[in-house]
Amino acid sequence: MRWAGQQVDAETPGTLPGLGSIAGLVRSVTTPEFRGITFHEVLARSALNSVPGTSLPFNWTINPYRGCTHACRYCFARPSHRYLELDQGEDFDQQIVVKTNVVEVLRRELARPSWAGEQVALGTNTDPYQRAEGRYRLMPGIIEALAGSGTPLSVLTKGTLLRRDLELLVAASSEVPVGIGISLALADEELRKLVEPGVPSVRGRLDLIRAVREAGLTCGVMVAPVLPWLTDSAEQLDFLLGQLAEAGATGVTTLVLHLRPGSRNGS
Repeated sequence: MRWAGQQVDAETPGTLPGLGSIAGLVRSVTTPEFRGITFHEVLARSALNSVPGTSLPFNWTINPYRGCTHACRYCFARPSHRYLELDQGEDFDQQIVVKTNVVEVLRRELARPSWAGEQVALGTNTDPYQRAEGRYRLMPGIIEALAGSGTPLSVLTKGTLLRRDLELLVAASSEVPVGIGISLALADEELRKLVEPGVPSVRGRLDLIRAVREAGLTCGVMVAPVLPWLTDSAEQLDFLLGQLAEAGATGVTTLVLHLRPGSRNGS
């Protein structure tokens, strides 16, 4: 896929009025390459987010974007858009907040004497390799900053754009532990178009798994969510797991669909 036409300098004139509910808003812009999508560019005050509790294998996350053009109908993060006075339906899919200074802020935070180099996870809320990343290219700087500071990192994505940064991730893995996870919940392409209309194709993500493995990195797969009555039969799961094994996945985690308020109402 060609990404050059989606860079920031390819933007056409015309900006939208700012939204007062979005903290740090610099401007709101649209481009022909992302028809129907508005990017709200903000200056973030922090990059690292502390994860309360100890139930997860990481204590810190980074989310360079809020909202997600993958438009997964079941996404648990949809209600978070209400904090911006946007809705969890089409606004979540089409009104994307971009932390344009996230790399600079992250470098400052990692340089603090108090930073202990704990693992940082990307892709826990919205996808860092959604289509917006083709325009803003925030992930290369984030990866370099984390690896350069001796901070282990993991990335979970449905976005085949991760392939662009494979060389960088391989280089980072020589300095710190790097975990790659691909989300691939179903093998039926027609069903994917209905419930994950903005997500790359099943074949594209299987090819991504192969590319990650060929690059020498481990690659786990999240089969999540398993959809009751749609993707949960033994035959369907056997077929999908067989495809993942053939692609070289080094591990699989399955999670059954759990719709939270907001996702449930809009599904």
